[in-house]
Amino acid sequence: MVFNGSPILESTIENLRSFLLEWMDRATVPGLSVAVFDNDAVRYAEGLGERNVDTHAPATPDTLYAVASLTKPFTAVAILQLVDRGLLNLDDKIEQYISVWTDVPGEPITVRDLLSHASGMPRNFVAYHDSLEDGQELDLLEHIDGAADQRLTDRPRYMYSNSGYFLLGEILQQVDGRAYPEYVRDELFSPLGMTRSTFDSEVLNSDDDTMTGYHQTEDGLEPGSVDDGGGPSGGLVSSVSELVPLLQCVLNEGSYDDCRLLSSHLVDEMCRLQSPPLPMADGQTSGYGYGWEVEEFLGETLVSHRGSIGISGRYMGVLRERGLGIMMAYNALGHPVVAVGKGALATACGEDRETVVPLLQQLDTVRSIEGAYTAYRGGMTVTIEQSHSSVIEVDISSPPLTFTATPESSEGESYRFSEVRGDGSKLIAEFDTKGSTTELILSLDKWTSRLTKGTSEQ
Repeated sequence: MVFNGSPILESTIENLRSFLLEWMDRATVPGLSVAVFDNDAVRYAEGLGERNVDTHAPATPDTLYAVASLTKPFTAVAILQLVDRGLLNLDDKIEQYISVWTDVPGEPITVRDLLSHASGMPRNFVAYHDSLEDGQELDLLEHIDGAADQRLTDRPRYMYSNSGYFLLGEILQQVDGRAYPEYVRDELFSPLGMTRSTFDSEVLNSDDDTMTGYHQTEDGLEPGSVDDGGGPSGGLVSSVSELVPLLQCVLNEGSYDDCRLLSSHLVDEMCRLQSPPLPMADGQTSGYGYGWEVEEFLGETLVSHRGSIGISGRYMGVLRERGLGIMMAYNALGHPVVAVGKGALATACGEDRETVVPLLQQLDTVRSIEGAYTAYRGGMTVTIEQSHSSVIEVDISSPPLTFTATPESSEGESYRFSEVRGDGSKLIAEFDTKGSTTELILSLDKWTSRLTKGTSEQ
């Protein structure tokens, strides 16, 4: 189904808004900006909550956020523009342009390898290189080059590498002559109408509809700051409303507002799997195109990207066959953003989000079993809390023990979580929610206890 400019039903918008507000409350996210769009226009855009909790300034679709790795699609388009113009070839060895990773194990690394995260270079913490305690003072390229011998050549799979996108920015400057921020401003921001977007994070210190990002601590939300270290890998500052045009360009085969930014065949290349696949626990695979994560969703190909720093996050996803996409940005790090983003996109498509994003159903399960449980005559108390995504933390009073358990099975209103220990023992938490109270059968090796949620069993 292609939307062709049709408005989104008000009931769908209310469903989406309710879903996002509930997630914001549970994830302690104070402010969020969201837009749903098709090939032609934005069909729904809104700010929810507050971009600054002290001033109570509201979030809007125009609120500027540090968008982190949502920078990568811009870097990819910029590189592919050079390919389009015949100035660069995807199979060029990067050593033709920069003196980095010239002596890595295995075959030389190419531009294509960097774009698709297929270089075999593991994470080398470029975002933290200034603070690494190795007794050396290295600039960024020296830090990246120093990891050359870390390359893995025995496991062809998608390995996300921020370093690769920093190097793409260097290659762009060598080929075009303009510095990366200048090139992106001229060749992407200008034709896409992105007048407030920038690589200068200082704009976030102004009061001009910008986010205040927050760390989540035991004492509540604490404001944090953003530096300019992200560059071509993650340094963009932009808004939901200004990011949408790039995605509409993708939906329109490389054109936006009668301006062609990229050839349609290169858009197709961007949006199909280019990396070796990454195996997932459910048997599915995901991977990377050029600047996008690529996977199957709702019976078609979803191209998407997440981005996160310690004080904010964002998600964007596009279904090209349906001609529909979603963009979200928010000012505290809330999990699980990918499941929430896909759930929001499914909702906008009129689909049942919990059916097509099973993790959301698992999160509902965790919500239903969270709380304090008490054994016979108060002999033991156990607290169940969400740990991460659908994982629970089990905190036992006596004997004192804390462990995390992952979902193992679900039958009706009965749920089973477990953890396998290094000695071969298995810790099992089984929940029954069918009755008026929720019961927990807790098995710690040979010891089994029965507990009831909220009250002491007499």
